[in-house]
Amino acid sequence: MSKLLRHIGWYVKQEWKTYVLMFVLLVSIALFALIPGWLLGLSIDTIISGGLTYQSLLFLGGALVAFPVIRYGLSYLYNFTTVKKSQQLAHTMRKKYLGHLFNMDSSFYEKYQKGDLISRVTGDLDSIIQSATGLLEGLVFNIGFILITLTLMMVTISWQLTLISVIIMPIGLTILNLVREGKRQYFKKHRDIYAAFTEKMLESVEGQKAIRAYVQEDIDLKKQHQEITNDIESWRYIVKFENWFNPLFEVIYGIAYTLAFAFGTYFIIQQMMSLGGLITFVTYIGMLFGPFISISGIFAQLNQATIAIDRMEEVMNHQPIVHDSSSSQAIIDFQTIDFKGVTFQYPFDKQPVIKNISFSIQKGQTIGIVGPTGAGKSTLIRQLLREFNVSKGSVLIDNTPIERFKIEDIRQLVGYVPQSHILFKLPVEENIKIGKPNASDEVVKSAVKMADFEKDLPYLQSGLQTMMGETGVNLSGGQKQRLSIARALIKDPQILILDDSLSAVDMKTERTIVQHLKDLRKGKTNIIVTHRFSAIQEADLILVLEQGEISQRGNHDSLIREDGWYKRQYITQLTGLEG
Repeated sequence: MSKLLRHIGWYVKQEWKTYVLMFVLLVSIALFALIPGWLLGLSIDTIISGGLTYQSLLFLGGALVAFPVIRYGLSYLYNFTTVKKSQQLAHTMRKKYLGHLFNMDSSFYEKYQKGDLISRVTGDLDSIIQSATGLLEGLVFNIGFILITLTLMMVTISWQLTLISVIIMPIGLTILNLVREGKRQYFKKHRDIYAAFTEKMLESVEGQKAIRAYVQEDIDLKKQHQEITNDIESWRYIVKFENWFNPLFEVIYGIAYTLAFAFGTYFIIQQMMSLGGLITFVTYIGMLFGPFISISGIFAQLNQATIAIDRMEEVMNHQPIVHDSSSSQAIIDFQTIDFKGVTFQYPFDKQPVIKNISFSIQKGQTIGIVGPTGAGKSTLIRQLLREFNVSKGSVLIDNTPIERFKIEDIRQLVGYVPQSHILFKLPVEENIKIGKPNASDEVVKSAVKMADFEKDLPYLQSGLQTMMGETGVNLSGGQKQRLSIARALIKDPQILILDDSLSAVDMKTERTIVQHLKDLRKGKTNIIVTHRFSAIQEADLILVLEQGEISQRGNHDSLIREDGWYKRQYITQLTGLEG
């Protein structure tokens, strides 16, 4: 419980007035819940003694109706307040969690899978919210109700009968809760299994095109069924445990009821209490069962919430390796970028992807980067996005290490078009304007034209207002690439990076886009990673990467005169085009 209070203590302090109101409401509800039982016993004793009159009947009848109605009103107000505050807490915590995810660097996303992160912000966070909002009711109301009820039973009816019949309840429930506490680790295991199940469902939905294309539906369904089975079996174990375990609480309650009736009857015979007193006492015993069970449920809920908090804090306590410092500088432009002996190794790889890379980029140049698949081309240019810190060497902007500049400013300098194109379920225009949300219609049209996406608009149902399907399923591969290029161009970035982003377009479209870049981005820097040499023939500098190292460098004319990978690959492509 201390862990939960520490986790949400800031919210309790912030909303302390509301929590005081909720506390007062709970105490009032507890008191009004006890009054009908006392009135019932009083009514029976009044009838038996012959003291029932019209006035007393009217009073007792009216009271028996009025108090439940008042309690209903108090309960409605309490429940309304609780739900409102739980939603506010959920909104605040989800916003904080998602904001934290956006601050994480790429090494974080190498470690955690999407399904796992989603399960933490849904299932785990829901468990925390339920415990946080239910804690006041579960402990304050139920414990307060129990103490008030026991006090009334001991003072107004019989302290001996109270000790005899009620003492078994806290002892038995404590033992049962200790047994249940032993299952905490299995609840954590179930959370991990559920996260794996969520990840598989996401993978299957996102990859449904590839699954169908390779006729892998049956194989993928088997994998889905296995994850579903693992989740069900894990939950079935918990349910099976709860099914045989929970009735034990009712057994304890039954024993208390039996003791109350047996000894209560004896006390009536001995004239130690009245029949009305026994009826009121048994009514209170019945009312005690709910709070006692609720307390045991609260402990089970706290058990799950503790596990959920551990999982949430694991993410929230994760600090990005790549981050700004208090001395980080602003940057809006540059003249020279220098790679000096840059070596980079991903956190979970055994070997570096790029090794001892050195070259310079002058503002306004077009740089081509080519090489075999897996040579490290994308890894090289992504060093400009500050996703990771370089392992060795340095990247300098105007002779200043890139780490000294603000990350956001560095990324504002760059318009990056990755190999995989992420499109959102928004209109085409809104997908493009992600690059610059406040862009005018003229700027949008200019970016669309530069990306040669203009010719696609007549084929879209509503032009720029066409709603994208999930991950852009209603666009072809080439259309996705051109839309992504338009998104980057709308920023009018100082550096435009096309990371193999022309692979799905035809040669004519490629030439059009490259010509637009040449004509309309004068004085701006372009970096083109490609497998087709036609896109970089006019580049100022071409780098050839092989096995993570620069094996050749120069312009197109110099490289085709030099024996090496570039010349061999160029001849192969040229022969293929002629054939």
